[in-house]
Amino acid sequence: MTGGNAMANNPRTWGEFELAVRHWEAHKNNGIAGIGYEFDADDPFSGVDLDNCHNPETGEIEPWAQEIITSLDSYTEISPSGRGVHIIIKGAVHTGGNKKGLVEMYSRGHYFTMTGRHLEGTPTTIEDRQQELEALHREVFGEAQKPKTPPTRPIPALDLSDQELIDRAHQATNGEKFGRLWRGDTSGYSSASEATAALLNLLVFWFGANPARIDRLFRQSGLIRDKWDRPTSGSTWGALEIQKAMARATEFYAPGQGPPDDASSHREKGEKAAIEAPDPLIPIFPEGVMTGAAGAFARCYASYLETPKPFLFLNYLTLLGHVVSDKITLASEIAPQPRLYTINLGESSDTRKTTSINKVHSFFLDVVKPEDINLIFGVGSAEGLTKAFRENHRGVLVLDELKALVQKMRIDSSVLLPCINTLFELNLYHSLTKNHDIKIDNAELCLLAASTVDTYRSMFTPQFLDIGFVNRLFIIVGGSERKFAIPQVVPEHQKETLRSDLREVLKFVESISQAGRHPLPLTSEARDIFESWYFGLEKSIYSKRLDTYGHRIMILLAVNDMQATITPEIAERTVALLDYQLAARRFADPIDADNYLARVEEKIRRLLASGPLQKRDLEKHGHKHRVGSWLWSMAIKNLTTAEEISFDAKTKFYRRLSDS
Repeated sequence: MTGGNAMANNPRTWGEFELAVRHWEAHKNNGIAGIGYEFDADDPFSGVDLDNCHNPETGEIEPWAQEIITSLDSYTEISPSGRGVHIIIKGAVHTGGNKKGLVEMYSRGHYFTMTGRHLEGTPTTIEDRQQELEALHREVFGEAQKPKTPPTRPIPALDLSDQELIDRAHQATNGEKFGRLWRGDTSGYSSASEATAALLNLLVFWFGANPARIDRLFRQSGLIRDKWDRPTSGSTWGALEIQKAMARATEFYAPGQGPPDDASSHREKGEKAAIEAPDPLIPIFPEGVMTGAAGAFARCYASYLETPKPFLFLNYLTLLGHVVSDKITLASEIAPQPRLYTINLGESSDTRKTTSINKVHSFFLDVVKPEDINLIFGVGSAEGLTKAFRENHRGVLVLDELKALVQKMRIDSSVLLPCINTLFELNLYHSLTKNHDIKIDNAELCLLAASTVDTYRSMFTPQFLDIGFVNRLFIIVGGSERKFAIPQVVPEHQKETLRSDLREVLKFVESISQAGRHPLPLTSEARDIFESWYFGLEKSIYSKRLDTYGHRIMILLAVNDMQATITPEIAERTVALLDYQLAARRFADPIDADNYLARVEEKIRRLLASGPLQKRDLEKHGHKHRVGSWLWSMAIKNLTTAEEISFDAKTKFYRRLSDS
């Protein structure tokens, strides 16, 4: 295309086969090794790479490889090393893995060097082998896991027919909008995908989180198109869009209730809503995103420990981002760095939050060269953080308890809060005063910490909320079950396999970033997927900086899978994580601790103003489960100490003393 060497991740440098052959023949004596093919989302082809299966001297094929070659029965050639084979077929590889042992399978974002050394006995044509490819993928990698939908809250059962609810949707205050979308009118939307997301949001509101029913109804709408049934990420595009719509939902129709103000853009909570809102269920982590080296680590260690897999997976990505932050980025003008501020949220001791953090950072210390990792186990001031960056411009702040850091950041004379807040997006922070100078330049900071849910909800003061600190955090809400009284040791051979996986990932990053920070391009389909999510994202306090995290997570998921391009599968997994994060933020919902305590006290006063209440009824109507045990206990203690309320231990009734 350009008359020069091609780049595997730059379509502008690709060309037709004949042009590539002519260029190679003209320059093969000048160091050009050969020609190759880049698998892309816009072509129908996939490649299967079998390593160490061909004897270059005898021509013999290993039995295990011959079985695969026979089952795929398509064009096969000897690889450049002479020790492996490449099989080219028509078909698509979905998510669930690309490389395991001696077998690699790719549909996009990967390059095969072509030799033309056809393997005798195989077809000279490229055959359609979708079913055979899927069967091989299942055999090698197992069944692909579908992302689970983070639930929000119990949904009322409706004894109404499809037509009755459709009629009510047309007659609602936003019925005109529903009608236009139902007819297939996409005016007012930047794309058909954005209009699809808007209609699905409305259907989820009216029909609840019932994917089969929503699928049936959407097929009756004017927006249905062939793309709906396109295989994607081990599922279909339509099924995944329904899951994302259900993950976005915060309210559902019940008889006598009107429609949401705007089903495609959920309203922000006001102060009253923050107190009155029912506690949603803990969001379910989309386990289908846990692939590659990080996924293997999470599954292995979770099988020996009681630590939740999502903790292990995101903590691994956080440390990976720390190690490669100066080597890889996204092909974008903003050039994001894959740095995360990750918080493990769970109940004290039960979820083994600290165990997860310790196991991950100990694992990385075993593999990564000392000069490439900079773990900072606590910091008391911005001056202290400055010292931590003197020998290594990359650093990850590792904390057993986030609250310890927050308490340091709350000190009035400290600039630690604006410092860490600024370093999330920038690589420098300066604070020059009469008494001291703080200058941090070219610093790449990550954060890995833990907290209980109640503490997380109540530790932040207005200065944290006003500066947007909590929206710079990526939280994982974990739950666990008792599995091992005495956990066994992870076998050394399994640990070594995981170490080898990480070494391969780091070697891959080094191979593509030799000329500095390497930009990963997106395929057009991957860009469409992310843009569809972005333009359909609600505008609320919970959605701030989610797109920023999307840019960073895309990079990490690609590197973790050793992909040189952001593929549609990576974009889908990124969106699944962002939808989860939206639900997790809504669940944890940090509040202004100073002012919120006063609001909880006033809530208790008002509830008792109408008469005494049993302890359980007061806690129920006061939404203790939403407020959090610590804040609720503090409010009760303050009102009791002030002699505004009293508690009868015998009858278990609370009452206002003015009513006694």
